[in-house]
Amino acid sequence: MGSSIPSEVRSMSDIELASIRIGICQINPKVGDLEGNANLIVETARKAHSLGSQISVFPELALCGYPPEDLLLKPSFIRATREHLNEIAKSVPESVLLIGHPEEDGRLYNSASFTFGGEVFESYRKRLLPNYAVFDEQRYFVAANSPVKLFEICGVKVGVSICEDIWSPIGPALDEVRGGAELILNLNASPFSIGRRWQRAMMLSVRSSDLSTPIVYVNLVGGQDELVFDGGSMAFDQSGSLIVSVEAFVEKVEVVSIDLVGRGRKFQLDPRGLMSDLDPEIIKVVDNQPSLEVPSIYPSDQSSSNNNAALWTHPAPRFDLNWVDSLDNYDLGETLSALILGLRDYVNKNGFRSVVMGLSGGIDSSLCAAICTLALGKERTFGIAMPSRYNAGSSLDDAQILADNLGIAMNVVAISSLHQEFRGVLKGLLGSDPKGLTDENLQSRIRGVLLMAYSNATGAMVITTGNKSEIATGYSTLYGDSAGGFALIKDLPKLLVFRLCRYINEVAFGREVIPESVIIKPPSAELRPDQLDQDSLPPYEVLDPVLMALVERDMTTSQMVTSGFDPELVSEISTLIDRSEYKRRQGAPGVRVTPRAFGKDRRMPITNGFDQRRYGL
Repeated sequence: MGSSIPSEVRSMSDIELASIRIGICQINPKVGDLEGNANLIVETARKAHSLGSQISVFPELALCGYPPEDLLLKPSFIRATREHLNEIAKSVPESVLLIGHPEEDGRLYNSASFTFGGEVFESYRKRLLPNYAVFDEQRYFVAANSPVKLFEICGVKVGVSICEDIWSPIGPALDEVRGGAELILNLNASPFSIGRRWQRAMMLSVRSSDLSTPIVYVNLVGGQDELVFDGGSMAFDQSGSLIVSVEAFVEKVEVVSIDLVGRGRKFQLDPRGLMSDLDPEIIKVVDNQPSLEVPSIYPSDQSSSNNNAALWTHPAPRFDLNWVDSLDNYDLGETLSALILGLRDYVNKNGFRSVVMGLSGGIDSSLCAAICTLALGKERTFGIAMPSRYNAGSSLDDAQILADNLGIAMNVVAISSLHQEFRGVLKGLLGSDPKGLTDENLQSRIRGVLLMAYSNATGAMVITTGNKSEIATGYSTLYGDSAGGFALIKDLPKLLVFRLCRYINEVAFGREVIPESVIIKPPSAELRPDQLDQDSLPPYEVLDPVLMALVERDMTTSQMVTSGFDPELVSEISTLIDRSEYKRRQGAPGVRVTPRAFGKDRRMPITNGFDQRRYGL
């Protein structure tokens, strides 16, 4: 894959560079849209070049999007990716680019290649492949085991790493620095979860300090199905100090000047990273570049300055079993940003015109409506209230107040007559009136039919409004309230729903859009007289910590009892979680925000005969 240096590139002068300017190209590609992604890379590269970038760095697998999943098994996909990479090189010959892409060379690799002068140079191949949580890279890629290679650009020896490579203290970056690397460029597709940005920053600070080498960390941004990539790209100097933090949850180009003289001075006092006992392959990409008219301000604007302080001083959430209580406005703001970006990209990338949801006057649907309005605007957000004879009049009033506050259209369709017709048909089928859960679920499914019919007729995507606490315990109706295209808050525990509603009123809108009456009233499905959620579930203050322990911490029953949980309660909730797997498998995708979500994060069999309580666990 390597290429010779273009003949028109002249050798550099003997003057050692004091710094090098790196373009951080935090972009939002669409998985599989190779042509669109290539055009985005070209456009972004030209912008970075105009800002004075000497090396423009793009995220992991930026050309094909992340995660491409089984698209990687299609030979035509890999061939087309390489063709577009070649076209990018020809389209931006004046700039040195570093682009993430899949690469086939007998085996498939997660790679990154430099381009310059119309050529694609030999690639760096990822060495540490994650195969946990939401990652499946070992299903597709082979881990590289080739000797250390460095890339010489304008006289600077540059080491490259991809995402997981940088997390290991004895990983590829250490080998590259031992071989003489003066700068590490790290390409990433690291998804958001609460507290993750702070964890990355702490790791990168330690890594750059231990290696006595600057690190530029470039992360993907955007929503892809259930994952949200938050961007939040960063650069650290050789002392582990944060020198730039790119705004999160938006596409952004920043140019940062990396001080190389300071690195040399640090080595004289702290030579831990300077162990040149390796003899790496040096791939010369470019000796020198034409002189650039360089703007005087780096990064390209000052938007990141406040973000730096917020990121660096903010502590990570404790994530104890009552972790929602530990979240502050920083965490809540990032969570809301992730939900907005995940929804907006899912809607726009899949070509939906608008969204619609049932508005019950409850807190979950109210939160969903507010997020949809923030993400898509009031013109693309619709609600349908579908009261039955069991709905309190105040619930319809609350739904109307919410819609008015948000400025969204809401239709009212009473379902009592439809409910009675269904009951009559079922009486003929069953020989008696439907009762209990059968009758309750009828109402939910009637609402699902109406919402899906509206979706078919208008092209609006149905938003399902169930939260993580309900989805965990199966407190939902298949083909009823769980029917739809996107489960927006499926990874929000109920207690976080309450916290986020108040944040939206106080911070996001700065006024009461979600009525206080909605927030304070006891949750109810309103499918039978005087029904409350607590009739079927423990209070959420009790339930959510148990779910945190069982789902996110994967604690055993014995560990939980030792921690003070009631054994009968743990047994009851554990059974509900296990029995509800079949419902979750049929549910819509939704934004992942916690450290462990249902879906890719947690994969359990539906047919499951294992009971850990029988084995003293």
